[in-house]
Amino acid sequence: MGCGSASPSVANAGADAASAGDDAATPVAPTWTKPPTDVQAIGQGQTRGFALDLDRGSASVVHIAMQSPANLEVDIAQDATAFSVHADYDHVGAAAIQVHLSGDNDLASDAKLALNVTAIHWGDATNWTTDGPQAREHGALILDTAHDRVLLLGGSGYQPYGTPLSDVWAFDLATSTWTQLQPTGDVLTVGASRRVALIPGQAIAYLWGGYGPNQASIKELWRVDYSADQPVLTKLKTTGGPSARSLHAFAYEPTTDRFFVFGGVDMGPRNDLWTMTLSGDTATWQKQTVALSPSPRYGFFYGVDQQLGQLFLFSGAQGTTTLDPAQDTWQLDMRADPPVWQKLLDGAADGVPPGRRNGCAVWDPSGPRLLVFGGTADAKTSESGLFAFDARPGKAKWTQLTLANEPAIRSSGIGLFDAKRQQALLGFGNTATDVFTDWNRLVVQ
Repeated sequence: MGCGSASPSVANAGADAASAGDDAATPVAPTWTKPPTDVQAIGQGQTRGFALDLDRGSASVVHIAMQSPANLEVDIAQDATAFSVHADYDHVGAAAIQVHLSGDNDLASDAKLALNVTAIHWGDATNWTTDGPQAREHGALILDTAHDRVLLLGGSGYQPYGTPLSDVWAFDLATSTWTQLQPTGDVLTVGASRRVALIPGQAIAYLWGGYGPNQASIKELWRVDYSADQPVLTKLKTTGGPSARSLHAFAYEPTTDRFFVFGGVDMGPRNDLWTMTLSGDTATWQKQTVALSPSPRYGFFYGVDQQLGQLFLFSGAQGTTTLDPAQDTWQLDMRADPPVWQKLLDGAADGVPPGRRNGCAVWDPSGPRLLVFGGTADAKTSESGLFAFDARPGKAKWTQLTLANEPAIRSSGIGLFDAKRQQALLGFGNTATDVFTDWNRLVVQ
């Protein structure tokens, strides 16, 4: 709900809270009992939730009205126990939400939520030459929150170009330093474009697919246990399932406990959809039949909203000799049975980025949004610009973010979101003339 919006009337709102007027002879107004007293920070493009603890006083029915500036969007939960605030990209600085509660006893109260909208911006970059991993593309990244580090597994190097790697590194987020690791368990084979599926609440990730020597596609399934300083790698046996491929999507949906593989390339672009379940170390695959699907493609940008069970997908190459990049945006409902694709935007919609493949995609749950940087439309030149896709239900929209100190444009970069520091890390990749050993920080709050 936007500026000046109000929720429907709420009967017995706050019935679980202490009600000061239930036994009093004097009528008492409904109140918001625990509003934040200090200024709350919210970044451009972010959504923040707030508890709405109501004491209905002596009212039987409470009406809730919220007034906000046009650049702040307010949505009140159906049960009136919480509300969310979303900040647009066109405002920085102080703002306020006015909360007005009125009861059927003709009494009312007011409260204010003070906010400060911070500008999304490029922060300091980290560059290295010898004290870290060599330049590469298509490496696998895992955020290890317990150890406050980023794990980098493999990728494709440039010595010479297209050399698949098997090294494993850790980037310390506190000190901005790299350490090469010596994992235990199975020895990681050389490979790039392994896609990562994270298991929420566990120090476990899975890698599937990619390409090895001579860019031949592979269909290996790996488990990475990163609970200790040195990760433990296990190559799982898998039969059946999708064909070997790279530049695909691989995701985990926690509610249904299923993994998903979509698209990619091997002897041509693909658009098949598969699900996988694990029982111990045994993988069981099922090909999904869907009524509607994105076109065959690879090297697309995607992000996973594990809270809502959605996968979002943008662009990607539809050809090999000529890339023919798509420009549409899709959503996959991974909780539906069978899963359901929905096209959210086509290339003619306002603000949609030019089509491309092999750029850097970062899923930022604080939006929720998909961040897109770089990539190529012709396999020769890299596309410029940073774009953000608003992935809130019913809010599908692309916004180009023109920010100072933007990193050098590139293709085949990789990145992830660091919630602790409210930043996205984007780095590595190449152009026709340069390769990169860097992390660029996009600070979102």
